[in-house]
Amino acid sequence: MDVHTLYAALRHAIVMLGIACRQAHFGEVAVPAARHADPDTLILHHGSLRAMVQGSYWD
Repeated sequence: MDVHTLYAALRHAIVMLGIACRQAHFGEVAVPAARHADPDTLILHHGSLRAMVQGSYWD
C-alpha cells in the first residue's frame, strides 16, 4: 500500500509543480531566485514527499 500512496503523492506533486510554474510565469508567486534557494519549495507538501521517498514517512 505504501508504494501506491507514494505513487499517488508523486503524481499529485507533478500536477502541483505544473500549477506552481504557471503561477510563477504569470507573477502570482515568487520564484526562489537565490543561488542556493530550494526550488522544491514550489511543490506543495514537499516535506512529506521527501520523507516518503526517503522511507521515513511511515516510521
